[in-house]
Amino acid sequence: MEHYFILGLIFLALVLFALEAVRSDIVALGVALLLLLTGTVSISEGFSGFSNPAVITVIAMFILSSGLIRTGVADYLASAIIRMGGKHPMLLTAAVMGTVGVMSSFMNTIGAVAILLPAMFVIAQRSEYPAAKLLMPLSFGSLLGGLTTLIGTPPNLLCSMALEDAGFRGFRMFDFLPTGLAVMATGVLYMALVGRFLIPDRKEPKSLTRRFHLQDYLTEVVVPKGSPLAGKSLLESELPKSLGLSVLCVRPKDDPGTAFVPAPSTVLQTGDRLIVEGDIEELLKSKDRGPLKFHAEAKFDDEALTGKNVQLAEAAVAPNSSLLGQSINQGHLRRRYNVLALALRRRGRTLGGRFTSAPLELGDVLLVQGSPAAIGEVARSPDFLITNRLEHAARELKKAPLALAIMAAAVMAAATGLLHISVAGMLGVLLMAATRCVQVQDMYHDVEWRVIFLIACMMPLGIAMNDQHTGTARWMAEHILNWTGDYGPLAVMASLFLFTTLITEVMSNAAAAVLVAPIGVAVAVSMGLEPHPFVMAIAIGASTTFLTPIGHQANVLIYGVGNYRFVDFPRVGLLLNVLIFIVTMIVVPIVWPFTPLQP
Repeated sequence: MEHYFILGLIFLALVLFALEAVRSDIVALGVALLLLLTGTVSISEGFSGFSNPAVITVIAMFILSSGLIRTGVADYLASAIIRMGGKHPMLLTAAVMGTVGVMSSFMNTIGAVAILLPAMFVIAQRSEYPAAKLLMPLSFGSLLGGLTTLIGTPPNLLCSMALEDAGFRGFRMFDFLPTGLAVMATGVLYMALVGRFLIPDRKEPKSLTRRFHLQDYLTEVVVPKGSPLAGKSLLESELPKSLGLSVLCVRPKDDPGTAFVPAPSTVLQTGDRLIVEGDIEELLKSKDRGPLKFHAEAKFDDEALTGKNVQLAEAAVAPNSSLLGQSINQGHLRRRYNVLALALRRRGRTLGGRFTSAPLELGDVLLVQGSPAAIGEVARSPDFLITNRLEHAARELKKAPLALAIMAAAVMAAATGLLHISVAGMLGVLLMAATRCVQVQDMYHDVEWRVIFLIACMMPLGIAMNDQHTGTARWMAEHILNWTGDYGPLAVMASLFLFTTLITEVMSNAAAAVLVAPIGVAVAVSMGLEPHPFVMAIAIGASTTFLTPIGHQANVLIYGVGNYRFVDFPRVGLLLNVLIFIVTMIVVPIVWPFTPLQP
């Protein structure tokens, strides 16, 4: 009965992860609480994930990655792409994937993508090569690069910890390098030679107003002669209350070539032209009798919403944005950055209605309007990634060598066995803070706490599955062996890889690793073999996330920005998944032979 309870819990979690109706970290918290409330695990076991060395190491890697970003190390690598790739599409693709792969080997994968994402649009402009054909290789390259080191991606650490929890030697820092390089090389060659041709080049309108369909819900009006609004400020006019309108832009009658974003104190004059958003039907009812008239010659294009002191820009919600989960209204976007949000695009579709009330998600793209200074402030903020201009926050460039040395020291200390990787990581964090490569107040913001809670709260499920509790891992291992065991260890390893890569398309790769790694260890033990090749295949499978845009945050981030459709990912990623599966089945047994258990 216990086995079916655990299987039911796993199935429920998988469904919720796939539907995305509930945040993944909340789903994981619910899993942990159910295990605690049913007495399946003890209190200490239920919360042990928060003290697990793997979780501590992931926290440390987030902060160390931030140090490389804030000191400009990552920016230097970004600029190297332009020098290496030039204007040749094949070389550009390889350069993008190679650069982000190197970065992802030693820093947070999604952080590497976020740093390079604005650069892709600059490269696209200079090389006259579509940005969409660079963004997917960027995301895929970051996932593949994470497979080359122990700290490259959380699943690697979690698989290593599963080995240690079962009494086996965990993976060392560069144990992933031989298999990771083989997989990485396969991915780069495929995308450079084949995959880039499968990425659709959808011609988007150059006009931002057309791209976001602003003409569907914005109207240009004029303050007519004799209007009661003439001589009143916007605050006094009460347009939002009386007509349900928000004034986005004003072109004065005396200087129609100038446009500006109005303040509540802006005084309206006869002949002023206004761009308004809101209840247009209410305005239509009043027709010529109302305080405003439709501007007969209005043509909606970017020029209608821009001027000497007003710009438009696309801003993607960043991975660590403080606005995630908040609406535009709740985040007080206008008050915080002095810009107006004109439209919101999510996963390639412009949201209609009251989009300012919709909670923001990773990868959402806002069309914002403001002064050049205000747009620059948005570009430099940690909340957004401006995709049509390359402007970064001020970097501590003088400390770049120091940050790089600290990261290298932490990696080497862990690689040589001098310190456990969690201790080496935290020592690196301390040195980053002491040398101010990372400001102490920024450290907690730079950690993706959703990922931490997801990993920590899913770990009790792995504990519940071991032989000291329900024994579900061994029970599932026996069934896997009954189905595939007669075909040899390679077939068993293949089945574990395929199961892992399929579930990671709809759930966090870290959660997939926590779930499958203990089963892989149990399967190996049941066969009387060392578990390392099986667990290595599971780690690779957990990062083979190319079939859907929701399987990993890196894919989510580029989904809306690149104007992709859901079907674009399986179109490009299916063959890549197949190739990586073949390479894994060939390379892993060579590097990690199927060895009998040592007595």
